[in-house]
Amino acid sequence: MKFFTIKGPSKGVKGEVDISGSKNSCLPLMASSILFKKKVILKNAPLVRDVYTMKKLLVSLGSNVVINEKTKTIIIKNTKQHKLIVPYNLVSTMRAGVLTMGSLLGRYQKKKIYVAKGGGCSLGIRDINYHLSGFESLKAKHSLEGGYVKIFSNEKLNGGNYKFPKVTVTGTANIIMASIFIKGTHIVRNISIEPEIHDLIKFLNSSGAKIKFIGKRTIKIFGIKELLNGSHTMIGDRIEAFSYLCVGAISKGEVLVKNIDPNFLLTEIKILKKIGYKIFKTVNSIKLQSTNKLKPVKIKTGPFPNYATDNMPMLLAVLTKIPGKSEIIETIFSNRFMAAPELSRMGANIKIKKNKAIIIGKKHLNSADCISSDLRTTFAIILGAIGANGRSKIHRIYHGLRGYQNLKNKLKKLGIDIKSNL
Repeated sequence: MKFFTIKGPSKGVKGEVDISGSKNSCLPLMASSILFKKKVILKNAPLVRDVYTMKKLLVSLGSNVVINEKTKTIIIKNTKQHKLIVPYNLVSTMRAGVLTMGSLLGRYQKKKIYVAKGGGCSLGIRDINYHLSGFESLKAKHSLEGGYVKIFSNEKLNGGNYKFPKVTVTGTANIIMASIFIKGTHIVRNISIEPEIHDLIKFLNSSGAKIKFIGKRTIKIFGIKELLNGSHTMIGDRIEAFSYLCVGAISKGEVLVKNIDPNFLLTEIKILKKIGYKIFKTVNSIKLQSTNKLKPVKIKTGPFPNYATDNMPMLLAVLTKIPGKSEIIETIFSNRFMAAPELSRMGANIKIKKNKAIIIGKKHLNSADCISSDLRTTFAIILGAIGANGRSKIHRIYHGLRGYQNLKNKLKKLGIDIKSNL
């Protein structure tokens, strides 16, 4: 079994980290390549496992995908018709596989598409009912057969109106991709406005699509005939950026993250300032500097621009060493506090009641053997190990490698005493 060992506590960490391209932007961008008849070039790609899994998925469907690790570029060519069955063995390991529903439906209208119900992190219920009801608004039908969702339309997809009952990032991306080649126009309300959705819309519009914001959470999609070629440089990863800022926070140090737009983390920056950290921003970097006056906070996660659920586990780890009583209310996923039991093994004082965590900060944490269960929990446990006395061992770190490029090396560059058996 692969694991990390980290010797702590690391105090006064000081350094800088080059942030990779956004995983949560790259995956829908790759899925959208199905809509194109010729070539798609994606730049600033993160070289993480989820991206390589998406490559395997696209190749299995018939795309030609080349990842240039030196230039961090993905080139996707579609020279033949795609297969219309998205296999369980790939979708089950990566939630973003469901994004192929929208792109396949948009490209191959009047045909039957089969997509295995997805997997990825074990964060509780992550249903696709909103995606499917969105497809229905385009006059598509669906059914469940043997664990596969069958989506089909007997005629060309028609525009109309749809309002998401609840904001969903992947649902928004799916409806956008499904609507590109519709007859007429489609108005979609209560959409996600996460930076990754804006990145997808920017890419599609620059390639010939016609998607227009007509309200803060409302878009109007004008059907077009085809997409041929596309080229795009994706945004930096805001979750990775915040994760490394938290390395500086829990070590009472100073960390600069580069290649990231601070506007993607305005709420998180506000919370860090409220705790007592000093934050310095440029147009593409953020620096955190610790102080001696740190205090507890109360936060509540929510859709952008609120505090991101993906960034919550890392803050949870930081708060275990902030004096006083902090509270976190999680509103997105039912099982997002999976880092809490592992941090408690290090001596953290965390109580979970339904969707609320109460954290009583402690001066010292102690090393422990821990097991990671999902992507962000992995980094939260790493943070706990950085702040704990002694050598901690973190098992199942492959979860973290799904979304963090050069995780070990970036931590070592900051001065963290980390080893692995990879």
